[in-house]
Amino acid sequence: MAELHVHVSGYPDSDDEERAELAWRLGEEIREHGIDEVSRPSVRPPPGAKGGALEWAQLVVTFAGVMPALVPAIQGWLGRHEGAAVTLEIDGDRLTLDEASPADRRRLMEAFLARHGGA
Repeated sequence: MAELHVHVSGYPDSDDEERAELAWRLGEEIREHGIDEVSRPSVRPPPGAKGGALEWAQLVVTFAGVMPALVPAIQGWLGRHEGAAVTLEIDGDRLTLDEASPADRRRLMEAFLARHGGA
């Protein structure tokens, strides 16, 4: 089993609440594409932090093997949230999707997932 961490940066001017809302919507989009293993990370806030805004702007997608449904799910979400950005991370390897064209995003995601046995 592998874990894909998805950090939702949102729009350049997004606050914590908006990033959390965007992450929730992306999680729903991923589930609608048949991927049920979507959760929030268990992150310990730093000492003195108020709340866990960081963890609410992140998703964890657990998978084994092929993940063909993930690419169209993220593609569709980014297409409806033009200007928003997300970062995918597996085992410290990161891919940030922001201003690339839809075709480039698709190629980048497919190559990223293939490197980790997920495409």
